[in-house]
Amino acid sequence: MKKILITIVYVTVLSLLFASNGYARQAQRFLLLKGNGIVKDTKTGLEWKVGPDKDTNWNEARLWVKKLTLDGGGWRMPNLDELETLYTKGASRLNMTPLLKTTGWQVWSSEIKDSKFAWGFYFCRGGKGWDAYIFPYNFRAFAVR
Repeated sequence: MKKILITIVYVTVLSLLFASNGYARQAQRFLLLKGNGIVKDTKTGLEWKVGPDKDTNWNEARLWVKKLTLDGGGWRMPNLDELETLYTKGASRLNMTPLLKTTGWQVWSSEIKDSKFAWGFYFCRGGKGWDAYIFPYNFRAFAVR
């Protein structure tokens, strides 16, 4: 009886530790849909699609999203608040669910600063910043609906 009780306590403690881990919370919150790369956020109800995993300037990101017709279309560039909902420190090397397959640390938003600059979200530090539209380095395009 003592051995069974110790086993139950051990399993319960391990379950609690694993459930408090960021990876476990991410796995429960984000789902890969239909094998087409669309990731559903069950907390916000938003669906996400990652663009080509290459350095992308703002205009290239905008054009990629505009042409995206996957799974019935309806895609747009995310705003800063929506991008921030993806940020979870420690959830992966990029501080977002690993289901969003990218190597870039920064994602362009739909928001512009002025005629030469647009806002992006920096997943490396969890904040927003602006860069020139023509600046592609380490920026990626994400689509949301």
